[in-house]
This record gives sequence, structure tokens and C-alpha cells, in this order.
Amino acid sequence: MPRTVSDHLQALILQGGLQPGDRLPSQRDLAERLGVSRPSLREAISVLEALGLVRVRVGSGVYVAPRSARAPLWRFADRCSPRDVYEARLGLEGYAARLAAQRASDLDGSRLDDATGAMRGALAMDDIAGMAAADAAFHDLVFALAANPVLAGMYKPVRDLAVETQRLPMTLRIRLGDTLREHEDVCAAITAGDAAAAEAAMIRHIRAAARRYGIEVA
Repeated sequence: MPRTVSDHLQALILQGGLQPGDRLPSQRDLAERLGVSRPSLREAISVLEALGLVRVRVGSGVYVAPRSARAPLWRFADRCSPRDVYEARLGLEGYAARLAAQRASDLDGSRLDDATGAMRGALAMDDIAGMAAADAAFHDLVFALAANPVLAGMYKPVRDLAVETQRLPMTLRIRLGDTLREHEDVCAAITAGDAAAAEAAMIRHIRAAARRYGIEVA
């Protein structure tokens, strides 16, 4: 549901229905108009904020960001840096991909294909919010396929941080095709049951994503 809402708001902003500086209707009005819950709307707005399309002003409302200011926003500066998260993801997600390759079924491989297909379709339509949502779903699925409750428990508290670092390079619209191909490589390795290749492909992807954002991760 958040993806549907963010898609709708993203279209209004990018296609000119809402102009820079415009204030969005209140969350209550938007939720009623779109027929969604307040939590779903808040999640959608957080996606758009991370994409640099809106700015949330506490006590005032949500405003369309100026085009010149549409740059990624790191919302967790009080907790850690993007580099910290990319470094942690190398270990967590690399190993999750290795386990997923060892344990995924043919049906699981189809689910990964669906996730990469959703990314491909979003990219073709220049739907950055949709691509970001599909990206997050792909990484969530890799952890699910790893089938390790302890690893999943380690990931859950930092998921929001991980998802944010997935979005950061996308907001810059830099080499989005590379992002898609990297996910396809991870998908192919997991589907083939090649644990070493899956881990290596995931690590390459995370390092490349960090590099697109201007961070070199050792």
C-alpha cells in the first residue's frame, strides 16, 4: 500500500500537479482522499522524503521540495553514518545471500525473478519510488530465503537503515541500470544454488551502491 500512495504523490509532484513549495493536504485529508490508513500514508511520505521530493516541517506540514534541493536526505545522522550501514550490510547481506542460495527452492527463485522484474518495470517508467520499493522487497526476500531466525533478528532492527542506503544512490538517478543488473546477478546466483557466487554478487552490489553515493567501502 505505501508504494501505491507514494507512486500517486510522486506522479503529482513530477508531472506538475504539485509545484515546489506547495504544501500537501493534511495527512488526515490525504488518507481519506486516497482511501488508505494513516500509517500507510506516513510510510509513503517517508519514501518521498528520502527521495528528496518532499520536506517534512515539524508542526507545519509536508511541502514539495525545490527542484534544486532534490538530493538524498540521511535521516539517521543521530545514530550512524551511511558508511556505517554499508559496512554492516556487507557482512549481514552477503552471508544472507550465501544461505539463500543453499536453501532456496525453484519457487523461491521465481519470487526473486518477480522482484527484479518489478524493478525492471519501474525503471522503464522512470518510477523511482516504485524501483526503491521493489529493491527493498528483494533484499527482504533474500533474508527470508536465508531461513535463519537469528540472522533475521539481527536484520530487523536495522532494516530501516538498510533500506535508506538502498534509496540514497537512486535519488541521484545515477546508473540505475547498473542497480538493476546487480540485483539480477544476485538473483541468478541464488537461483543457481551457487552460494559463493551469491555472496560475492551481493557484496559487489553493496559496494557499488555505496560508490554511486560517493562512499568507498573496503
